[in-house]
Amino acid sequence: EKAEVLLREPNGDVVAQVPAQYAGDLTRQKKRLKAQKSNQPIRPDDVYLLRADLTALEPTHLYCYQVLADGVPMTEPAPLVTAAAANLDKPTKFVAIGDTGTGGAAQKAMAQRMSEVEFDFMLFLGDIAYTSGTASEIEHKFFDIYRDVLRYVPAYTAIGNHERRTRQGAPYFEAFVLPGAERYYSFDWGDVHFVAIDTTQYEADQLRWLDDDLRRNKLPWVIVFGHHPPYSSSFRGPQRPVRRAFAKILTNHRVDVVLTGHEHQYERFRVADVNYIVSGGGGGQLTKFWGKLQALKQATVHHFLAFEATAKVLTMKVIDIDGKEIETLKLDKKPGVLEQTPIEPEKTIESDPTIHDGPDDDVRKPKLPEQVPETNPETKPEAKSETKPETKSETKPAQTAPPLTGR
Repeated sequence: EKAEVLLREPNGDVVAQVPAQYAGDLTRQKKRLKAQKSNQPIRPDDVYLLRADLTALEPTHLYCYQVLADGVPMTEPAPLVTAAAANLDKPTKFVAIGDTGTGGAAQKAMAQRMSEVEFDFMLFLGDIAYTSGTASEIEHKFFDIYRDVLRYVPAYTAIGNHERRTRQGAPYFEAFVLPGAERYYSFDWGDVHFVAIDTTQYEADQLRWLDDDLRRNKLPWVIVFGHHPPYSSSFRGPQRPVRRAFAKILTNHRVDVVLTGHEHQYERFRVADVNYIVSGGGGGQLTKFWGKLQALKQATVHHFLAFEATAKVLTMKVIDIDGKEIETLKLDKKPGVLEQTPIEPEKTIESDPTIHDGPDDDVRKPKLPEQVPETNPETKPEAKSETKPETKSETKPAQTAPPLTGR
């Protein structure tokens, strides 16, 4: 079949009609073709992946797209809004969520709760498909869960340790078309520069790339997202190798926020003026805090993060499974108050069998250390207000939106 993507203006004018190439596993494609020729049934978990590159699009622009096969529509027309240019009056809105991939009740409840807020795109902080990141698990525990919203808004993902389990992440890299090297990459949206890092493998090439990417950025806000947390009060403690690899670069370039998952809870730290957020409450069974409580905020609850950013102000709301805002963090690029709402820290949790699904391997009754482990000696104590040094905001001229790719 000849597959194409048809792109139109809302008034129906054709903008582009580009070929869509098969982007899936070649071995699976051969098996599918063999089954079709012999009239054998195709496996129910089989997927057919297409990729189409759409270039020279206007930023902050509404289009309509449709997939065709031999000229016949395979999908209904759906809206597509390109990335926003910098220095617009309209704020950039996005959500972030980590450790979602159980396919169970908590993940579905969080997906429903997340759909109740307005956002332009989604960030996923790894472990999107338990337990091993197979093609079937990615299909059923990611695409089946978020299928409706993915027709309208893009998702940017960071690879987690569970996705690495199957052929070093081959099904994950097959399923997603991401910028750059795909393992780590960056993109701009509005006044925010986003950087995805691979915390499962952090060789010198990635670290050099990260240092260079952050040096070239001219936008006022920088958000880095990955899977393993440099700081954590969970029973496993912080991922010190990740901290040693990345923290100096993040501090030197005055990154505003670092988002990670891996631990199925919420925590916030502020170290050397960098805000480290642990947000792994997207659906997996919640994990326990252990050791010294040096985080500024903690909560053992399923949750997601809702952001809104302008050139001067970045706001993050932590919303739990019941829709309650359990914390609000506001950062201002001008000298002023860093606003926070309080939340009481918790040490342990009791699993709720009516919500939590079976635990994945990360939370199977760990053998806890006899001595309380050191957690985060660098973390500053809680304060009623904090002032962040002024960051010069340089205007970046509006650019043509980057190529959009789809699954």
